[in-house]
Amino acid sequence: MPRLKEREKIIHKPSTHEIFLCLSWMKAYSQILLNATKNKKYSDLLRWLLDKKFYEGERDKVTIKRIAIDCNTKTADVTKFIVEIYEDIFALNEEKPELFQDNGIKTELYFRHYDNRCGFSVALPTLPREFETFKFSFVKAKMGIDWFWVKKVEHEIENNRTMITVWLEGGSPNKYREFAVEKALFRNDIGLMDVYQKQDFEIDDELKKMKY
Repeated sequence: MPRLKEREKIIHKPSTHEIFLCLSWMKAYSQILLNATKNKKYSDLLRWLLDKKFYEGERDKVTIKRIAIDCNTKTADVTKFIVEIYEDIFALNEEKPELFQDNGIKTELYFRHYDNRCGFSVALPTLPREFETFKFSFVKAKMGIDWFWVKKVEHEIENNRTMITVWLEGGSPNKYREFAVEKALFRNDIGLMDVYQKQDFEIDDELKKMKY
């Protein structure tokens, strides 16, 4: 039996400037990272960017080359350090989520858009409900998109500890589409693994062929 050709993954590859914009939209995360780490090669650049407020007011136009000139650093180093800062914020958030959860309801966010996935721990003033929209610009460089909709809210209690997870999908909600998926699953017209392994547009093509 011939092997099925593996589908090419749809992965977002951000530019350094896009990562810089994500950092500038959430400067507080960079401050948390700076406070929590010492003697990183990027520490001086990060401190300088925070003092500069990440070029607030002109961040959309500023280039990596200009940043390198302004802070007297090689362009290649600025590019490397900005990527490292962004990745280290995610790593710190996973290792010490409490640093990012000062006030509000401690919540784990899990984002999905095509083959892009990431998680981030935050504190929310209120919990979002299913099908509500949710914008989080900081993850745009990871996901390729910064607006999502709430697919599921999960509550778990273990050892007197409450854990809340919000599952988010990229784009805008389509209740009719989600109900159609549930109906197809109920009728065994599609399998549960199809929902997890196939892209939404592939599932949509199958749903459109079904006659209910």
